[in-house]
Amino acid sequence: MPGETRKLGPDLKPTDTAIPEIKAIDLGMPRPWRIALRLVQLQMQMIFDLEGTMIVGRAYPEKGFYPDIDLGAFNAGEQGVSREHLLISLDGDRVVIADNHSANGTRLNGEWLKPSEPYPVRNGDEITLGLMKLQIEFLTNPYN
Repeated sequence: MPGETRKLGPDLKPTDTAIPEIKAIDLGMPRPWRIALRLVQLQMQMIFDLEGTMIVGRAYPEKGFYPDIDLGAFNAGEQGVSREHLLISLDGDRVVIADNHSANGTRLNGEWLKPSEPYPVRNGDEITLGLMKLQIEFLTNPYN
């Protein structure tokens, strides 16, 4: 009958059901920032949890370097994205970015960033790495 729960059979006992795993978040720990970097030209998102400093750039497997957020698969090299182009980190209750002395620079909403200087970002801000445009979206803000 439509809308009714399917019974799995008499062999299923209550002891066979899954026991929920208790995670830090269930114990009242603060949630991490959940952030999406939207690749503007491709209309796709890369979603990650931000708990510390993360490097955005391109992998260099020959030297064993893999950034936290690897844009290499999206023609980042051709668009002027450096291997360790950008740092995203937390500064108290806000998210900040810093150009990591990249070869082609970083812009925040069209304004050039000074290397190594942290700049706060807000939901919807546009970040340009070389020629690659990204839009930052805050999916989970632990302070809201």
